[in-house]
Amino acid sequence: MFRVHLRILAAIFSIAVFAAALVGAMWLYREQIAPEKKAKAEVAEKMKQKGPAIDPGKKFYEQAIDLLRQSKMAAAREKLNEIVDIYKDSERWATARELIGEMNMDRLFSRTPMPGKLEYTVGRTRQDNLNAIAAKFRTTVPFIKRVNNLLGSIIHPGDRLVIYPLDLEIEVDLAGKRFTVTRGGEFFKDYEIRNHHLPFPNLPAETTVGDVPGMVNGKKVRPDDEHYAGAEKWLQTAGKGTRGGIIFCPEPPPPPEGQQPSPSGIYLASEDINELSTIIRPGVPLRFRKPGKS
Repeated sequence: MFRVHLRILAAIFSIAVFAAALVGAMWLYREQIAPEKKAKAEVAEKMKQKGPAIDPGKKFYEQAIDLLRQSKMAAAREKLNEIVDIYKDSERWATARELIGEMNMDRLFSRTPMPGKLEYTVGRTRQDNLNAIAAKFRTTVPFIKRVNNLLGSIIHPGDRLVIYPLDLEIEVDLAGKRFTVTRGGEFFKDYEIRNHHLPFPNLPAETTVGDVPGMVNGKKVRPDDEHYAGAEKWLQTAGKGTRGGIIFCPEPPPPPEGQQPSPSGIYLASEDINELSTIIRPGVPLRFRKPGKS
């Protein structure tokens, strides 16, 4: 009889231990395992979702703006150049190029010293005129006049002129609508191409600027002419054979129905053409970027 009672007690004890273990397991699952699984599932779901893209150029852009506020132009330019050269996927890339372009032009048109700038003293001969000086130093008459605040083309012996060789290059990207000026292989400034209408489909891979005339009543005027400042400016590439050069000019008004725009060419904003006519001289290399080429 005693043995029977002992077996019953042992069975009850076993059931109690099992029940306690089951309760403990249920508590462990509810309090620890289940929350952990839920958290992992939530993380996995979030990982599937696209988060905001990280802009690698943002930090450098913010640093550049801070440096500009402190008037540390050289350091700011270095940061902006880093965005342009390295972080081409950055949302700040286009803005960085625009800022660099404006900074370069401000520096170019000022009398502030920069590598390549020099001061020239006008001599006592008639041959020492603006055209001759511009040709000698590979610059332009409009540039000399602008930097030295000359209202006319008359200069006098002993005048001291700031001169800068405008050894620039041009790349035209019709697909990207960009007219890009470079110097020594480095980006200098971008200009927007607004439209184009070309008389022939094939463009030369490489050419040069042949002329930078002003147009007054349909006639060309030279850069040292008193009417040049108020004239409509063109850039024209060198012609080849019987084919004339490609014209870069402000966009003409819409032609009558059935007629072609005149002149045919590549069209930029009038203010951009005016600025380019100051810094671009005949002989400057110009190339057309092929579609799809980076």
